[in-house]
Amino acid sequence: MTRSTRRILSRSFALARPLTGTALCAAFALACATPVTPAQPIAAPVLEPATGEAVVVDHLVVLVDASASVPGSTLFHNEKVLVTSFAKSMPEGSYDAGAIAFGGFKRETDALARFDRNRVVTHAESLTHLSEGTPLHKAVSEAGAALTEKSGTAAVVVYSDGVVTDEVGREVDPSEVLAAADALREAYDGPVCFHTVQTGAGQTGAALLRDLAASSGCGSFRQADRVNTVAALHQFQREVFLGAAPSLPDVAAAPRDQDGDGVLDGNDLCPGTPRAAAVDARGCWVVKGLLFPTNGAAIDAKGQRALDEVAAVLEANPRLRVRIDGHTDAQGSDAYNTALSRRRATAARDYLVSAGIASDRLDAKGWGEGSPAESNKTAAGRQANRRTEITVVR
Repeated sequence: MTRSTRRILSRSFALARPLTGTALCAAFALACATPVTPAQPIAAPVLEPATGEAVVVDHLVVLVDASASVPGSTLFHNEKVLVTSFAKSMPEGSYDAGAIAFGGFKRETDALARFDRNRVVTHAESLTHLSEGTPLHKAVSEAGAALTEKSGTAAVVVYSDGVVTDEVGREVDPSEVLAAADALREAYDGPVCFHTVQTGAGQTGAALLRDLAASSGCGSFRQADRVNTVAALHQFQREVFLGAAPSLPDVAAAPRDQDGDGVLDGNDLCPGTPRAAAVDARGCWVVKGLLFPTNGAAIDAKGQRALDEVAAVLEANPRLRVRIDGHTDAQGSDAYNTALSRRRATAARDYLVSAGIASDRLDAKGWGEGSPAESNKTAAGRQANRRTEITVVR
């Protein structure tokens, strides 16, 4: 038994009588009672590897929870939208892809085969709500069966609320899911990474899906409302599909871009930016779209959308600590501009906290007018200098 299995066993989940319909919803009241906003399709283009990146996955299996604990008209609808958006923007590559939707004894399966966008999108768009129980442990084992006699790097993407039952709705110890994942990895010839997306908001389900992702040592966990923008979806797909491109033999001193931001190391003034962070020509992580009015620190709707993309990057990199740097143009005294830039940095930090980023991961500092990005001699340059940037502090 692995460490992850022992950890979740220590929580002493009790086995109970069968739970179906209203009883199941009452047992997980938070997930069932919380109002659900209908998800909108994400118009994301096909993911393109950045400089220094390549598709490194050989086999992908997507598990989709279509059971009774994921209500058909709300959570399952949103789940289907996310799965379809994921399928439409998967990167091109010579890898295998397949999917298993599960609910009770029913399955809707797209057999593991060489990736074909039309096939995987058609399967995603045709998913139906299967109802009944949530045998997530059985679905993980079925993913393992699909990977039998395969080798290379594998990824298993799980869309679920994390509630686990048998086929007819009786509770199952969540450790069964981790045990199935352990067995899959032991039988497979190569690394297997679990990436989980939680629909709903149940804390017990979130704990299980976090543990499932962590058990693989290379996985990730997200909640569904953190994968609903182009930037967030592409960041998720980068973690599932992409890695460092293999080195080419006999190529000496080729220009490098180690952080993959599109700015070569020799020109990069801000090395080490995370994947999907928006950078400027200097390679520095800027909050594109967040530009302040003269003498102001208010954040408008465009700035909020820009900060939401920063939050998505931070959510995808939960160990990252950053500093929000506020800047001003050259109008006003040094003392005034230093205070104003601090207000701007603090406003951006407060917004990220309100978006769910832990405050202990965020510092804020005002730099005044001393580090202009552009010339202060023009109105456009001064506008560009009324900005915020993000510095990684680990």
